[in-house]
Amino acid sequence: MVYSSLTIVSFCTLALLVYEYSASSLRQKELAGQAETVDSLARYLDSQMDDSQDIILQLYQNQALLSDMLYFLRHDIQLYIQYRFNRYIASNSSEDRNVETFIRSHMERNNDIMQIALYSRDQSFLFLFNSNKTQKLRELGDEEAAAARAIEAMGNQRTISTQALGIADSLELQAADAEGAYTYAFELNDPNTLQNVGALLVTYSRAGLSRLTEMTANEGIGSYLVVLPDGRVAFDSSEQYSGQIYPSSHERITVPGAAKLENGAYVTSLRTSKSDLIVIGLIPSAELENRYASFRRNVILSTAAGIAVTILFSYFTVYRYARRTRTIVKAMKQAQQGNLSVRVPTGRNDELDEIADRFNRMCEELLRYINQVYVSEIKQKHAELVAFQAQINPHFLYNTLEAIRMRALTQGAADVGEMAYVLGSLFRYAVKSETLVTIEDEAEYSKQFLELYRIRYRDKLSYSIEIDNDVKHYRIFKLSLQPLIENAVVHGIRPSKPGNKISIKARREEDAILLELADNGRGMNEEKLTRVRLALEGHEGPGGSASLGLRSVHERIRLTYGERYGLRLASEPDGGTVVRLYLPYGKENG
Repeated sequence: MVYSSLTIVSFCTLALLVYEYSASSLRQKELAGQAETVDSLARYLDSQMDDSQDIILQLYQNQALLSDMLYFLRHDIQLYIQYRFNRYIASNSSEDRNVETFIRSHMERNNDIMQIALYSRDQSFLFLFNSNKTQKLRELGDEEAAAARAIEAMGNQRTISTQALGIADSLELQAADAEGAYTYAFELNDPNTLQNVGALLVTYSRAGLSRLTEMTANEGIGSYLVVLPDGRVAFDSSEQYSGQIYPSSHERITVPGAAKLENGAYVTSLRTSKSDLIVIGLIPSAELENRYASFRRNVILSTAAGIAVTILFSYFTVYRYARRTRTIVKAMKQAQQGNLSVRVPTGRNDELDEIADRFNRMCEELLRYINQVYVSEIKQKHAELVAFQAQINPHFLYNTLEAIRMRALTQGAADVGEMAYVLGSLFRYAVKSETLVTIEDEAEYSKQFLELYRIRYRDKLSYSIEIDNDVKHYRIFKLSLQPLIENAVVHGIRPSKPGNKISIKARREEDAILLELADNGRGMNEEKLTRVRLALEGHEGPGGSASLGLRSVHERIRLTYGERYGLRLASEPDGGTVVRLYLPYGKENG
């Protein structure tokens, strides 16, 4: 639960940071595009101002055109026509250069010019040159005196909105044409007298500005305005505020650069260097947010998908670990109930796999320990039980053997008496309650056991026993050497021939005690020796029963001291057999 909560918080925080960063980048990109469009519009307006000023400049530079224009503005149309005719006759040129042809040539070069008007102050008329190649003389009567005064004042403003000044009707501009149109006004003065004779009005349509905004604006987002110095809107791409005072703070929208208005709209403004117009780009925050809607939706969906995948992954991971943990717990319960053969599957190379591997190794170690300790103890108890059964009324047996010995001596059978004595001594040693005896005591018992065989075979058997002093006090299992002696007598020596020898030696060999029993009897070939060795390891086969005593000693030592210790056999045909018994040095008490 905590992990899932942390995951959800982390994903949400990351998604918020990504969204904020991306939204900020996109917003900066939109504002940069807006600034580029505003700059393009400002340069376009300045170029239109340059074109308009070029008309005035060329008029003043061409004396013939200037004279023609001044005469046109100071006289009525009848006199002007007569004036032009006389000049044409007087000139020898077929080309009639006058104000009309001059203005028409400029209008053909710039398709964005909607109208050029000449205003006569003395004659109070307007001569209109329209883009549809029509022209008209419009006299301004008393009822249009306000329009005349407005036209005279335009020279000081340089750029105006005809619709805003109320002279659109005087210029005979249709409402649809006047919407968004703007006019550059220039005073016309006589260079000789410096008196004002009228004005030149160059009116541009909104088509050029609209075309430019469509080419540079980002997919139609936001709007662009051209605002006069007094705050009146001369052009609005959205056609919402054309001819009106823009409702936002005039100071905020006229400050150059980017800003954010009170209504949340992002505004970029730039004042033109020549026409004194203010170009404004507006992007309402709602439109900008709608632009990010798909991106925001994708971020939300991606975040939700990431959270879902993470939670599902966590669930399946925890479920897998829980299932494996339950398997380990189940195996532990089985082991607790005594089933040490249970094993936990491994192979994933993680922490649980390490726990399972250690559990399996623990079960194996417990099984090995049980085999070494408890099985040995069971066998020891069994041996004690057998020994206990053999202790049936030992005093009765001792007395009987002593009676037999005394009777043999009285009858002159000294060897029988000696055998009875030795047998009694052997019996006393065998029925002792101790399980462990010293090597010295075991050697003494073996000496008496061999003496019994020597008497039996009438001096055809000899023996020798050598025990080093540094090992004679170490303790071994009682009757460990007897099965080795019996095996040598039964399977090794030749009773029919003299010279049979058995030797017993005990010494230290590095970190072990070596008890070695060797005979010079028949020995064994390689095949029989292999069978005996296999029988010692518990692999029953032909000849295995003959080595039962040896295997009992071998198993008892290995179960007690480990795999390093036990019996080792070596033999050659007719070369005798050597049995070596290894015990750990330093464990005097077994």
